[in-house]
Amino acid sequence: MSEAEIEPITPKGRRTRLALLEAGALVAERRGLAGLSVAAVVEQAGVAKGTFYLYFADRDAFIDALHQRFYDRVSEAIAQAVQGLVPGEQLLLSAIEAYLEVCLANRAVKALVFETRAQGELTTTMEQREELFAVLAQPSLQAMGMTPAPIAARLFVAMTSEAALIEMEAGHEVPGAREIIRALITARLSPQ
Repeated sequence: MSEAEIEPITPKGRRTRLALLEAGALVAERRGLAGLSVAAVVEQAGVAKGTFYLYFADRDAFIDALHQRFYDRVSEAIAQAVQGLVPGEQLLLSAIEAYLEVCLANRAVKALVFETRAQGELTTTMEQREELFAVLAQPSLQAMGMTPAPIAARLFVAMTSEAALIEMEAGHEVPGAREIIRALITARLSPQ
């Protein structure tokens, strides 16, 4: 949780904060980043505008909280998918599948992430979360002989992110995108 957010103490406060985040996801789905205003969120949540500011310092802190919630879901899904796997091909493939499934289940927030990134509005914490996945991929890529691992990891993350964008635009799983990623990873292409 960032300094710009206030952690609710009571169950009612936690429910209200969650209702605001869920309302934000709905507004983002319908209106995108440009339409994600505090007024639209509180209207969707059915709370007073002042209530928003009890939980979030401003719109940017709210967008960051949506991003954090999305990446918490991604992290949880990936951790479950790779549990017990050693670094390497199977771990990467399992992580990709988990990531893409979370993206599909949270299309509005993933679209918001893409839009925020495209407009150069990522906060420092957003950038750090995204860099974390490249760092987590490095041991598997190294184990597969794909070096230099930091460069391979950035390319791996970009490829996976592009597959998520393809599926987001389609509104459903695109087997061809997943098959191509699988083929590229299993081919163990080594940079020259």
